[in-house]
Amino acid sequence: MTNGNGQLNNLMKFTKKWSIQKFKTDIFPFLIFIIFRKNKSRFYKIKRSILYTILILLISLNWLDVHAQLSTTSKSNSGFFTRNTARTYIYIDTIEENLQQDSLKKGQTFYKNLKSKAYKNNITKELYNLFFVTPSKNEKISTKTREQSGEVFLPYEGKRINKIIVDVIPPFKPNFLDSLQKTRIWLEKTANKLHNTSSRGHIKKLLYIKEGDTIDAYNTADNERLIRRLSYIKDAQIIIIPVMGSSELVDLYLLVKDQFSWGFDLDIGSFSSSSLELYNQNLFGRGHEIKSGFEYNSSKSKTWGYLASYGVQNIKNTHISANISFRDNYKSSFVGLNLEKKFETFLTQYAGGLSLSRTRHSSKIKSNDPILNKEPLDFDYASSWIGRAFKLNSKKKLAKKRLFSTLGYTSINFSRRPEVTADINRFFHNKRTYLSSLTLNQVQYFKSNLIYNFGRTEDIPYGYMMQVTGGFEDNEFSSRKYFAFEYQRATHFYKAKSYFFTRFALGGYFDKNHFEQGNFILQNRYISRLRKTGRYRLRNFIELNYSLGIRRFPEEFITFNTDTGIRGFSSLQAIGTQRLTLKLENMTFTPFMLAGFRLAFFNFLDVGTIGSNQNHPLKNKAYYGLGLGIRLNNENLVFKTIELRFALYPKAPSDFTSPQYGISGEDRPNFNNFNVKGPKIIDFE
Repeated sequence: MTNGNGQLNNLMKFTKKWSIQKFKTDIFPFLIFIIFRKNKSRFYKIKRSILYTILILLISLNWLDVHAQLSTTSKSNSGFFTRNTARTYIYIDTIEENLQQDSLKKGQTFYKNLKSKAYKNNITKELYNLFFVTPSKNEKISTKTREQSGEVFLPYEGKRINKIIVDVIPPFKPNFLDSLQKTRIWLEKTANKLHNTSSRGHIKKLLYIKEGDTIDAYNTADNERLIRRLSYIKDAQIIIIPVMGSSELVDLYLLVKDQFSWGFDLDIGSFSSSSLELYNQNLFGRGHEIKSGFEYNSSKSKTWGYLASYGVQNIKNTHISANISFRDNYKSSFVGLNLEKKFETFLTQYAGGLSLSRTRHSSKIKSNDPILNKEPLDFDYASSWIGRAFKLNSKKKLAKKRLFSTLGYTSINFSRRPEVTADINRFFHNKRTYLSSLTLNQVQYFKSNLIYNFGRTEDIPYGYMMQVTGGFEDNEFSSRKYFAFEYQRATHFYKAKSYFFTRFALGGYFDKNHFEQGNFILQNRYISRLRKTGRYRLRNFIELNYSLGIRRFPEEFITFNTDTGIRGFSSLQAIGTQRLTLKLENMTFTPFMLAGFRLAFFNFLDVGTIGSNQNHPLKNKAYYGLGLGIRLNNENLVFKTIELRFALYPKAPSDFTSPQYGISGEDRPNFNNFNVKGPKIIDFE
């Protein structure tokens, strides 16, 4: 057991339990100042009503979350384990750093001044007492030491797995070490009834390693990542413990921290347009996902819209997931079914998917269509693919290499569309596409945090992927061949503590030896090291993206309205067949909390040119946007990151207003994991 405890010391650092008073300490006073400022203009009255709503929502969520931030442990070996006759609990947490004394003094001075002002008014006095206390001298901010994924398992390679024990820590599980527990037990009971704690049996069945298998460092880390990537899991960690009395057997302890499974997404674009979604991402504790929502837009003929979906994970232990969805709004009416088994781990040999959908009265085939269409479309879509992975020898134990072979088929059939001929509206031809691809990739990971998320463990992939795709399209008027090549590489600069990703892709059709509908893409992304400035942690993000259409159809174009364009931009006047964008963002992670939500500040500058592919990209018309905002995230909840953003677009086209502001739930960007799926056409978007 000594060896096991030594490994645990390398894996984990422990922190003290935050009390209810800690909740008060970290609430950032921004909303309070705005709400109670003396300016009585109509603008601030409107803003104040919105801020009241946000504040109430966040506060209500905090009362369910205040005990779920950190687990209490001791620094002795006995603190790693709490045993009873049935189960073993291992408490895990992130590594923390002490705040500098000077910044603490500034924080204490700030709260002292705030308190003196708040006590001048009875209302603000009560609000201050409810939310704030002076910062503690023990206040800390979480960072995580970079770690090569799988390295900790290398000493145990070749040993046989005796038992796999799964422990799930619910977000609101009572902690007997918390002296204040009794004062809020009814709230935690209510929260636990609402929350669906993940089934230990369900988590265990998701693993690709079984009892009796031998330990492989990469595969063990791969399965740890698999659980950590689940949308309803905050964190997961595998601990290997040698079996006493045996030199060959080990036990695997999988520690899983749940997220509160219920959530909602609120998007307030304006007072005439908004949407709300309610969902549960872990229904019955077995990974089932249910979602329902509505949207409202008073400017459309169909004012109200609705959506619903239901998803099932790991059907009959086959690692196949299924999802059925429905949507009906002013944009379209849609119903779809999707079945998929992914190449989830290095041990996955076979994968595939099936997708069927029916769409009515839609102006687009996909949301990123490179064409403007005003006539309603009715069409049916079908897609299927199957793939096989082959393991290849690799010189590095923690960098596995594989070769993938995939086959795919797609079809689209229109029942209502614009008039088409062999040369007119070719984008709306009925067609069937047959593709195959060969992919070579090698990938390894390191673990860190405070990159795209606010403290949870992030798996950062680096390596390369090369893919060749070929096939043909059979449409109602003719047939043509398709060919594409794609290369991706990610590099982790260990000494510089930074990350660089690049993607190159070129593809197009050959119609009787005539090249058409070509697409060239070049993407680059740089992530800087995490810099420390007093109580704050700062990181920079840089993207340089280029897209070029080659002999596209006359009606096709691209815009800035994409992830690689100018963020927040929405215009159909700034169009072309060539686009160049530079995106800069500064992210500041703070130690502050607002009703249980961590705060991060950001500012950005996006610059781009767009126009004809006959011009030099720097000679096309330029646009840019700049802005700032706040992101709020509670990683014990499944909510998307809440983003409050204000942006200016000085050269905005006439169909796009500036400035722009709004509140929305945002999916944070993800790393490209070099995942292999079914073969597909490179999108011109």
